Amino acid sequence: MATGSQETSVVVRDLIHKSELITKGPPSRYRLLTTRSNLYEDGSVRKWTFGQRCVNMQNKILLMVGETGTGKTTLINAVVNHILGVKFTDEVWFEITEEGGDNQMSDQSKSQTTEITVYEVFAPDNPTCLTIIDTPGYGDTRGVEYDKQTAENLFKLFRNDTGVKEIDAVCLVLKASENQLSHRQLYIFDTVLSLFGKDIENNIVIFITHSDGLSPYNVLNVIKTAGIPCRKNEKDEPEHFLFNNHQTEERRLEYNRVLQAAWDLTADSLKYFFTCLKEQNRKSLEQTESILIQSKQLEACISNLQKCIEFIECKSKELAQIQKGLWEDQEKIKRNENFTFTVTKYHKEKVSTADASRWDRNVTSCSVCMDNCHEYGCWSAPDAWWCYVMKNDHCTVCTGKCHYTKHVRENKKYVTRATQITVSFNDLKKQCESNRKPESDIKFDSESFENVRKEIECNKKQEEEKLNIEKRLKNELTKREKEKADLAYKAYNAIMKLSEIALKPDSTFIVQCLDFLIPRAEEIGKLNYSAPQKLRELRRIQPESEERVNAAMAYARAGLNKLYVK
Repeated sequence: MATGSQETSVVVRDLIHKSELITKGPPSRYRLLTTRSNLYEDGSVRKWTFGQRCVNMQNKILLMVGETGTGKTTLINAVVNHILGVKFTDEVWFEITEEGGDNQMSDQSKSQTTEITVYEVFAPDNPTCLTIIDTPGYGDTRGVEYDKQTAENLFKLFRNDTGVKEIDAVCLVLKASENQLSHRQLYIFDTVLSLFGKDIENNIVIFITHSDGLSPYNVLNVIKTAGIPCRKNEKDEPEHFLFNNHQTEERRLEYNRVLQAAWDLTADSLKYFFTCLKEQNRKSLEQTESILIQSKQLEACISNLQKCIEFIECKSKELAQIQKGLWEDQEKIKRNENFTFTVTKYHKEKVSTADASRWDRNVTSCSVCMDNCHEYGCWSAPDAWWCYVMKNDHCTVCTGKCHYTKHVRENKKYVTRATQITVSFNDLKKQCESNRKPESDIKFDSESFENVRKEIECNKKQEEEKLNIEKRLKNELTKREKEKADLAYKAYNAIMKLSEIALKPDSTFIVQCLDFLIPRAEEIGKLNYSAPQKLRELRRIQPESEERVNAAMAYARAGLNKLYVK
C-alpha cells in the first residue's frame, strides 16, 4: 500500500477494520460493514448505515436516478469514498452497495431487486454526513410493472415516519457518450420527476459518468432537447458534474498517471458539488407527498370514470332496446296483446383478479356503488381504510363517496357482464306487481326493466304506459349523464390542481389523463363552459415534450404488452 499522509493512513486503517476484503488489488477493495434495517416488513424500503452520527453533523440527502448500465453503483461508492476521506494514494476502495455492483452484475436486469435502498454514511472526521437514496429497478428489461413498484417504494419512503422528509439534490445519472435519450431513459426521468413539485426544480442536477473531462456537449444538448427540468448554471446550461468510473481499475505503473487524473476528476467534481449544495436550500418533500397522493387519487378517479362511462353507455343501449321494442309493438300495446322482444341486459358482478400482476391483484371496491375505487397499484395498503383513495374516512372516488366501512379490499373486482334475454309484456306486468318499490329506491345500477314495470303499474291505459315509459327512459339517461358529468368535473378539478403544483405538468401521466378527459369535457356542456378550453391549453406542450411523452408512452406500452404476452 502506498503511503499517504499520517492522518489519512489512520483514517484508512480504521475503515479497513470496519470492512471486509473483497479483492486484494491494488487497489484493495473492501465492503463496508453496515447496520441494516427495513422501514417496512416486506423489505421494500431498506436502510444501510455505516458509522454513527454526531450531533453537530450536517446531513446531505441525495436521490440517485439512472438507467441500468450508467455506472450509478460506482458513482454511489465514489461519493461514499469522498465523504470518508479516501485518497488515490491510499490504494484502497470502499463499497457500500450490494455485492457485485457494476463490475460483477452489469446485467442488472437479471436481478429481482426493486427495493429502495437508503445508504447513510457517517465519517467521524467529516462534519458532513451523507444519505443516498438509490432507486434500482428503473428501466430494467422486465417492464413497467417493476418501475411502478420502484416508484411506489419511493412514495412509501417519503411517507414513512422514519423515512426521508427533505432532499438536497435529485441527481440524474447519464453516460458522457449519450447523444440521444432512449425511450426507456425518457420514461425513467418522466416517471421520477413526475413525483415532485415545482419547488424541486432548482435541486435537480446532472451527473455525467464515464467522462474524459471534456465538455459533455452531447449530453447537455439531449437534456435541453428533451425539456428535462433542472438547475441552470451561469451559462444557462443544465448544472452538471463530471465523473470518471475507473476507480477500481488495476493499478499498474504505466497507467497510474491516467488513473490518478481520473480519480482527481471525480474528486474535484464532488468537492464542487458539495460546495454548491451549501449554497442551495434544502427542500421539504411535503409538496411531493401531496402530489403523489393527488396523482394516485386522480389515476383512480380516471380509471373509475372510464368504467362508469362504459357502464352508462351499456345501460343506455339496454334502455334504447326497450324503447325500440315498445315502439315496434305499439299496435299490440293498444290492443292489450302480449308480445316479446329481446334485450341485452347489462349488470355488474365480481370476478377474481388472481391472474393479475401481484401489484394489481388486490382491489379496493365499494359494495354500495359497485365501483372499483382503486383497481391498479393497490398492493401496499393493509385494508380499505389505508387505501390512498380514502380521505377523512370517506372514499374520494366512488359515486356516493361512501364511508370506508362500505369498502372491501380483496382479490376481486367488478366487471360489466352482458346477457341476452327475452322479455314478454305480460311478464313485465307480473313482475311489476310482485316487486313494487318506492321511487327513492332506484339506484344507478338498477335494472332497466324495473323502470318499465313501475311505469306499467302506475298507468292503466296502455298508450299512456308507453308514453310514460319513454319519459322514464329519458329521465334515466339524463340521470346517468349527470353522474358522468359529476365524475368528469371532479377529475377536471383534480388535474387542474395537480398541474399547478407538479414539477412536470407535461408528464406522461398528466397528458394521458388530459387526452381522456378533453373529449368528455367537450361532450358534457354543463361541466364548465371554460373547462374544455383550459384543458386544451394545458395539453398544448412543446414539440420536444410531445416527442418525449410519446417515447415514454411507447416504452410503457411495450412493457405492458410483454407482460400480457407472458
